[in-house]
Amino acid sequence: MDLRDAAQELYAVTPREFTAERTALVRKAKDAGQRDLAQEIGSLPKPAAGAWAINILAVHKPEVIDGVVRFGISLRGAQEEQDTEAFRELGQQRQSQLTTAVHSARDLAAELGAPLSAAATSDVEQTFRAAMADAGAAAAVRTGRLVRGLSGSGFEAVDLAGAIAAAGPDDEATEATQERSVERSVKKVPPPHAKSTPTSQDTPPKGKAPQQKSSKEEATSLADRRAAKQQAALKEARSEFDVADQTAREAEAAASEAWDTVNALADRRTTLKADIEDLKKRLATLEAELIGVTRDAESAESEKKRAVRAATQQRRAADQAQRRIDRLS
Repeated sequence: MDLRDAAQELYAVTPREFTAERTALVRKAKDAGQRDLAQEIGSLPKPAAGAWAINILAVHKPEVIDGVVRFGISLRGAQEEQDTEAFRELGQQRQSQLTTAVHSARDLAAELGAPLSAAATSDVEQTFRAAMADAGAAAAVRTGRLVRGLSGSGFEAVDLAGAIAAAGPDDEATEATQERSVERSVKKVPPPHAKSTPTSQDTPPKGKAPQQKSSKEEATSLADRRAAKQQAALKEARSEFDVADQTAREAEAAASEAWDTVNALADRRTTLKADIEDLKKRLATLEAELIGVTRDAESAESEKKRAVRAATQQRRAADQAQRRIDRLS
């Protein structure tokens, strides 16, 4: 067992089994006396949920990955050859291809008992989109050892640093060979708008050779066609950018509004908490005052009773004195 074999086995298990499986592989390497390998296996990072979903597709449903890679080769080929019509047709099919691949990943993950969250599903789609746009990303998704999701716009090479576990020099060579093999098979199929091969009826009659253009005229015509294709591709790219930019602006506006709402609610919550604290303090003061008033009321009640008793006694003494006066008069 080497590090590549261990990683291939490890990144095919479900996320909840990852740590236990990694520990078991480390123990197996140690038992075999491979201390360095055990350390390398122990340092293999747990893949993100979206990367794991693509890894299990590579293991259980490689035809889905192959479909994404083949479509990406056709798309990039049309772009490189400046075939505007083919690029436009493939561009219209891209979202459908992405949706199908993402659904396959979600279904397989659910079957294995690890359903994907909305964020993980979005990560899967973004990774497949990058694989369609970039040959390096396409090779990465086929390894079955992705650690994280990939992202790319098609204008720059996708950053693959740290994206593949146990990556080695032979990865690029092997995947490049596979890429070329797939590319050759794709190029055998003509694009949807390709014209049929001219028949004998299209061949000029004998004795009437086709008019030959000068080298300068041919070069000028070819340059014009390329320039036209370049302009068409540029126009389409600008159109896509305008749509994406508008969508981004709307999303940013919605995010700003949501942020303002959150801030307003946070301020209101702070104010209410302060009011509650003030009321608690006021309530504590009133409760203390109530205790004091109750104590004073009880004391006053006792004093009243004593005063009433004294007044009664004094009234009786006065009445007795009055009766004595009456008797002596």
